[in-house]
Amino acid sequence: MKVSIYVRVSSDRQVEKELSVPAQVKAIQQYCLEKGWIIVNEFIEKGKSAKTDDRPEFQKMIALAKRPNRPFDAVVVHKFDRFSRKRDDHVIYKALLNQSGVKVISVTEQTEAETPQDMLLEGMLEVISEFFNANLATEVRKGMTQNAKLGYNNGGTPPYGYRTEHIALGNSKTKAVWVLGPREEIDVVKWIFNQYAHEGIGYTKIASELNRRQIPSQKGGTWASSTIRAIIFNEAYVGRRCWNKQDYQTKGKKWRDRSEWIITENAHPSIISEDIFNKCQENAKKRNTGGGETHKPFDSKLASPFWLRGVMVCEKCGSRMVGNSTSSKMKGGKKQYYVCGGYLRKGKDFCPYAGWNKERIEEIVSNRLRIHIMSLLMGNNLVEEMRQFYTESNQQHTTQKIIMESELEFLKKRIELIEDDISIGKAKPYHQEMLAEMQNELREKSESYLRLTSNWSEFHVPKEYVAGIRYDIHSFISLLDQEVPNPQLLHALASKYISKLYINRDTKKIYLSLQLTMNDKLMYEKTMVSEWK
Repeated sequence: MKVSIYVRVSSDRQVEKELSVPAQVKAIQQYCLEKGWIIVNEFIEKGKSAKTDDRPEFQKMIALAKRPNRPFDAVVVHKFDRFSRKRDDHVIYKALLNQSGVKVISVTEQTEAETPQDMLLEGMLEVISEFFNANLATEVRKGMTQNAKLGYNNGGTPPYGYRTEHIALGNSKTKAVWVLGPREEIDVVKWIFNQYAHEGIGYTKIASELNRRQIPSQKGGTWASSTIRAIIFNEAYVGRRCWNKQDYQTKGKKWRDRSEWIITENAHPSIISEDIFNKCQENAKKRNTGGGETHKPFDSKLASPFWLRGVMVCEKCGSRMVGNSTSSKMKGGKKQYYVCGGYLRKGKDFCPYAGWNKERIEEIVSNRLRIHIMSLLMGNNLVEEMRQFYTESNQQHTTQKIIMESELEFLKKRIELIEDDISIGKAKPYHQEMLAEMQNELREKSESYLRLTSNWSEFHVPKEYVAGIRYDIHSFISLLDQEVPNPQLLHALASKYISKLYINRDTKKIYLSLQLTMNDKLMYEKTMVSEWK
């Protein structure tokens, strides 16, 4: 039986314990060797929790198992909790694999789930594993909460201007605290707060000035406006430690109410005073009506009207273009533009400013898209366009295949002639040697031909795929034709099918590339050029 092995450790520390990656792999290999099974794939997950299915190697393994030509018949794990510690995930994915004819086998918990008793035992093991995980999470949470109340660090990188230091508490225990970093970093933090509080300088200009002075950021790169904003609103700089601000079950998307935060005053040395920090918060509120919020509630962000955001890129630096609006108080009223994200984050030293009128660029792109995708709906154009693209993309491969087939056929005929001469006694003394050389050449060319054609397949597009594309195209056209289009739905379709969109600043030409893929395979690509007028 051909099998794949799945190995997981949930933290870097576990790598050094008995359930480390090498230990799990060795145990599984030994088990498979005893069973006479062949290991064809290894999926190794480092530092990933089994509480969720958001694991790259795990998802890659599931996707491979669902293929019609799957290369393995079973997944072997060290223990079932390596596969999943969440009962519903375990059941769902195990059932999914079972539908594809793939078993999940544990080395240390050997149940085949073929009898009611085995199914009960396996279910109990899964439930115990999930309980252990949930209970462990609760206990860890308690410890981290107490840690935060005492002002200790619960992990993570300290803010710019601070460093982590471990202090001894006795009984060989240590705790992490934040201490002041290098003098030059402390001076930079003070300068940033002073510029924002007293000089009226904004995030972008502060970042640009630091980059001009070639002062490295925390990670050694350039400064961005978002980095400056994070510093201005970070209460750590007044010596205050805030923990439990975000709900990590939502991966940090949901912010908790401030009443739920664990706030510790004087947890570490402060760099700036409370007065200058508060002055910065007041200035932020004045500069931007929403800028002074300590955090924004979950899903409170208004839907963006810019449906080409992130799809369009800056021709000069490659950054994604983002939506930007001028103030309604300015002359001429509020105007909207697509602006280089690199410019907004890092300033004009990183990329010269270039904004494009939102209404105009969306109008040009809509007209160009509408014309082209409508033509794909006519008759069998969609399939024929994909067939032509496939043929052109594989033209060199096809030519090479035809040449090799001719060479193989020629060699076979020559070998047959020599073998005939030998069989009737007409062969010369050197014919036997020639035959051996030609047979060796035929073998080598046959192997080359096999390698060339192993990944080769004739053009084939499932009807379901074509139907899905046609449905999306109909939806796209319908949205573009609406008097007031829905920017969220348009953005979803544009992100799915537009692979490239940029404007050449010198020629004012707009380049729009449409792309269709199937199972990560490029099926069709077309680049259209329009004029900016």
